[in-house]
Amino acid sequence: MRLTRRGTLAGLAGALAAAGTSRSAAASTACTAPGAAPPGERLLPAQTEWAPPPPLPPLREGLAELPGTRLWFQDSGGSGEAVVLLHAWTGSHASWAYQQSPLAAAGYRVISYSMRGHRQSGPIDPADPGTATADLEALLDHLGIRRAHLVGTAGGALPALDFGLAFPERTASLVLASSILGISDPEFVEIGRRMFPRGVYAISHAFSELGPSYRAGNPEGVAAWEALDAVAWQGGTVRQGTAAPITFARMNAGTAPILLITGDADLMMPPSRLRDVARRVPRCELVIVAEAGHSLHWEQPDAFNAAVLDFIGRHRGGAAAD
Repeated sequence: MRLTRRGTLAGLAGALAAAGTSRSAAASTACTAPGAAPPGERLLPAQTEWAPPPPLPPLREGLAELPGTRLWFQDSGGSGEAVVLLHAWTGSHASWAYQQSPLAAAGYRVISYSMRGHRQSGPIDPADPGTATADLEALLDHLGIRRAHLVGTAGGALPALDFGLAFPERTASLVLASSILGISDPEFVEIGRRMFPRGVYAISHAFSELGPSYRAGNPEGVAAWEALDAVAWQGGTVRQGTAAPITFARMNAGTAPILLITGDADLMMPPSRLRDVARRVPRCELVIVAEAGHSLHWEQPDAFNAAVLDFIGRHRGGAAAD
């Protein structure tokens, strides 16, 4: 039986609704046995057909003149609660084509932007790189956004999490996808050292970022992803960091609701590693999507969008402009 986009979304919405009622009780559980799935973990099925990204809603776009830099942004406008999309290091503002229209259609004001050094934004000065967290704060101020839902994938999840921990009063919710999260606890860092052979990232971005099921099943989508990747990073030897180190203790001291989401074929943040985070920070919700690699939001947009809309929909209220 062939899955249609409408049927997939309907099935995902039903699965999420059924799982949602048990989550509040599970969130109070401090830990589980090593290797066991955390309470409330949800597995979403994969879509097996893909459509091109839908057309973008009407956008305000341009360069935001910020302290020390200029950032290219797109803003769907409207009076809805703000959702800010933060891209991966292989991405840019253009990486969110599968998310912008569905989020806007659900009534949200959707902002995507390119971080420093990425497509159409200002370069990173090695002598004064600034932080991606401070840039996010400055962009929200520039756009008059008092409070927002933050959705970050891979490298974009780092400033989203750092901002959410530093400014809980400005963070309605956090969706952190396919990311090692910048966690600096030594035992967590050591897992990463064991996982990645030297030079693995130089093999091919498509190989390390896209799951094998997607690469085999959707060559047109792979080509579109590679075209965006080719122009995403504008060159340079310096990447921006967060304003403060991210640790498990700091995450547990935070108050913003967090959804952790990854694909079961993610080479960098596989389910076992994300379960470890969810066990250590039990207020996090956890979603795993079948047949998805590191670029989950691009490979499996139906499941990703359903999970995001379900989560931020349960945390609506107060994410608006000044």
